[in-house]
Amino acid sequence: GWGILLGCLATFTLMAGLAIPIMMRELGKRGVTASSAEGTDFWYSARNSQGWPSIAFSICATSAGGWLLYTPAEAAVLGGWWALIGYCIAIMLGPLVMCYLAPKFREQVPDSANVTDWVLVRYGPVAHIYVTLILVYYMFIYLVGQLKTMGDMTVKFTGMAPEAGLIPLAAVTVFYTMLGGLPASIVTDWIQACCITVIVFGICIATWGWVDYTPENWEQVSTWNDRGFEMLVSLCFAVFGAEVFNLAFWQRIYAARDVTQLRIGFVVGALMVSVLTFIFGITGMVLKAQDLGKDCGPTIFVAAFTFFDILEMPQTTKFIRVLMYILVVCMIASNADSFQTAITSTISRALQKQNWAAWKNVAAAQFFLIVINVPAIAFAVYSVYDVNENFDGLAVKLTDLFSMADILTITLVVPLFSGLWPFVTSKGALAGMWSGILFIMAWGWFEFDTFMGGMEMITMMCFGNIKPPPSENGAPGCGFYSARAAIMFPVLPLVTGCVTYLVSYMERSWTTMQEIAAKLPP
Repeated sequence: GWGILLGCLATFTLMAGLAIPIMMRELGKRGVTASSAEGTDFWYSARNSQGWPSIAFSICATSAGGWLLYTPAEAAVLGGWWALIGYCIAIMLGPLVMCYLAPKFREQVPDSANVTDWVLVRYGPVAHIYVTLILVYYMFIYLVGQLKTMGDMTVKFTGMAPEAGLIPLAAVTVFYTMLGGLPASIVTDWIQACCITVIVFGICIATWGWVDYTPENWEQVSTWNDRGFEMLVSLCFAVFGAEVFNLAFWQRIYAARDVTQLRIGFVVGALMVSVLTFIFGITGMVLKAQDLGKDCGPTIFVAAFTFFDILEMPQTTKFIRVLMYILVVCMIASNADSFQTAITSTISRALQKQNWAAWKNVAAAQFFLIVINVPAIAFAVYSVYDVNENFDGLAVKLTDLFSMADILTITLVVPLFSGLWPFVTSKGALAGMWSGILFIMAWGWFEFDTFMGGMEMITMMCFGNIKPPPSENGAPGCGFYSARAAIMFPVLPLVTGCVTYLVSYMERSWTTMQEIAAKLPP
């Protein structure tokens, strides 16, 4: 286990090292040095340097994290074809919308490193702080989730303690992102995306040939039902809200050489991830169909763990296990280094405006990177060991924090993106974003008839004293697979959009009336 892990991490570090001569060559073409302001900016942003193949591999590697091992199969098993189709569509929506809107962002704030920089310029410091806190929370939770998955997989594949895999991976990705910045993350994405794609296709196609199930069992799994359609709706909005604010994606918007390269890269990368999602979902369905026909009765009791039933199949050799472990390391490392540089990018523009020496600027960013990763590692280690007999520890429920991140990010979509056009005001955008939070709380208050129900609804009822029972159709009582989520997620953009435009209209009307009044004679 150690040999495989260290071999993969050493390979990624060597690849990241290639970013330095590539970066120096690019800076030489531009006639600037690494110690200049533009050189420091390139360490943060790789600005205007990447062609579409690089962007496509980077989008694929950044998106194809440890979640692929769990959630596509879970969605397909719980919701059938509708849920799987919904997931495949949902994972593409964010990058597709971003590549459509990206030219406006690049034009309006050309020296930006991320969407948070644009928010500061367009809406001011209050909105900037609010949005940054939400997006850093979102990135932090996803980073913790990836590191925890690494700990779980270390136990599963090697039998070693979780820290034996979790800490080295986090330390190495921090090291090479500190060394090469965003260019290092992009270069490692090339090999990680290739390895992920090849291994997934190889293992999953082989599994399709190994499984044995009856037509009756397949019909039980491959369903088209209302529950699946509810999941499709929830997934399309929840995953879109998260992916469209993936800070690592936003870095690639400014790293692309031009708009054409950006759009081709984002579309190709999104298609790659969507295909991988579909393959994992299909694999989960055939494994569940086989499980239903076992003589001893079904053994898959947690839908999220369906994919790992491959490890119990007699055809799974030691070589297949090694490939699966390499797959895990590639997935998690690709996400971890991207999230690490993405979180750092939220402070990059503020640092650059301090007019510090280049080395101080980079050192401050590296310090911030360490400050973020130390609690992330600690939280991940704690989560791995937080197991209890009620199955409500963070070892099981950490991913429920994603529901909270998703419900918060969907409240930002309309208020922020409306700012690409001049009508919406700063007060209108803030009112729109906050109206989303109030709507969520009001929903919980009215549904459960308590104020605390409103507060707990911000977690999508996954944390707190109220434990909603499953719905009659089998939907869980909490999270973005719950029945209420299929209503809340689509309604939130409507609520936040109406409030954003209403308050902006009122503010502009008041301003116009004041201007008219000022011109009238006393």
